[in-house]
Amino acid sequence: MKRMLFVALMAAIPLLPGFDRALRAQNAPTAIEEAARAMGTTNLQSIQYSGTGSTFGFGQAPGPDAPWPRFDLLKYVATINYGEPVMREQFARLDVEDPPRGGGAGPFNPATGQGGMRPIPGEHVQTRLQDGRTDAGLLDIWLTPHGFLKAAAAHDAAITTATIGRQTIRTISFTALGKYPVAGTLDDRNLVSSVTTRVANPVLGDMLVEAIYSDYREFSGVMFPTRIVERQGGHPTLELTVGDVQPNSAEARDLRARPAAAPRPPLTVGAQPIADGVWFLTGGAPLSILVELDDAFVVIEGPQNEEHSNAVIAEVERMNPAKPIRYVVNTHHHFDHAGGLRGFVAAGITIVTHRINQPYYARIFQNPFLLSPDALALSGRPATFLIVEDKRVLTDGTQTLELYHIRGNPHDDALLMAYLPNEKMLVQADAFHPRPGAAPLPAPSPFTVNLLENIERLGLDVETLVHVHGGTDPFEALVRAAGR
Repeated sequence: MKRMLFVALMAAIPLLPGFDRALRAQNAPTAIEEAARAMGTTNLQSIQYSGTGSTFGFGQAPGPDAPWPRFDLLKYVATINYGEPVMREQFARLDVEDPPRGGGAGPFNPATGQGGMRPIPGEHVQTRLQDGRTDAGLLDIWLTPHGFLKAAAAHDAAITTATIGRQTIRTISFTALGKYPVAGTLDDRNLVSSVTTRVANPVLGDMLVEAIYSDYREFSGVMFPTRIVERQGGHPTLELTVGDVQPNSAEARDLRARPAAAPRPPLTVGAQPIADGVWFLTGGAPLSILVELDDAFVVIEGPQNEEHSNAVIAEVERMNPAKPIRYVVNTHHHFDHAGGLRGFVAAGITIVTHRINQPYYARIFQNPFLLSPDALALSGRPATFLIVEDKRVLTDGTQTLELYHIRGNPHDDALLMAYLPNEKMLVQADAFHPRPGAAPLPAPSPFTVNLLENIERLGLDVETLVHVHGGTDPFEALVRAAGR
């Protein structure tokens, strides 16, 4: 807790009145060299460290301002080759929240986009490679304590010193790759105590990323923290207790990046009919569902990012240039389902969402988007909202789209579902995931049980389920998955 308060104080230094502050430029190369000697960075070419702790579902909280869901981190191994540069993270996590709240499920079937459902049975093992040839990969490597010192030495870094009471705080900062602000703090022993940067996120904009280091120990002449806390957007993503560190290990020295991938072609979205006047808008998962009214279209879900939103809007314009998109229905605030909303707002399209989400979106739509300006940031257009409390009906007199709050669903407090009474279709996101080819869950998911209970409570006559993650199923599949 003291370390967290120290980092928060660092960010607030320029705003604190009444303190004896002495900010002065110093010789940054000298300070970096002294820290490198104290840390054992000078001769460190690679490293591997491992431990246990907690990991958290990024952008998957059960409510807009709630904590992100926590998972037990049974094993975590990070392997870094600073010369390549490349970093590999291997971890096994276990879903321990009972009852589970929020998202963060996996793994998904890449062919269908289906399969993830909390609670996740057994260990979820994953490997993530941070390729230093990409901005994101290089920043992840530079956020590590020794990676930061190596990066600072290679850049035109500056150092400032602030004296607050009896505590001296030194901050080394530089601009990475021409636009990313990177700053690290040194404690009184010349050990790196924190590193921060900002990265572009389609929901939060210039998102703060923090790594906080404490409880240093010596491992074969190298000082390394045995306590690591990483935060993104103000929420923890990793809390790690380090048990083993191997400087210049053979495995780390031999780690190489994968061959460079071919450039990804521009995203295209196609229209796949589900029923008369209802389409899947393909192009990854989650995806959007299009519903046609007499004088306008309604898009259910604005997921992923602005590129996806623009492709959806372009495909609808191709289908019928004379009929506009009037509404985009947002089923819930999770980042994978809300990442494209800004693109719809920039096009003047009204967001239909639950009451709980409106103040959250109004606030974060004002966040700076300087690292990767999108159309909304460039236009400054205000968002318009149509609010759902328990029920909202959109109709042209012939086609009817009913929107309902799924009460009490632990996946998200404000989760919405869409019902088409003429087609007897229900569109749902994340309350029920079919698991083709996967072993049955040890017990029915509470998300799925709750979805069925809400359908029965409302007396909806459902024959077909349409999944925002792709695919359709007969209603009987939901009944079976709920354990009936």
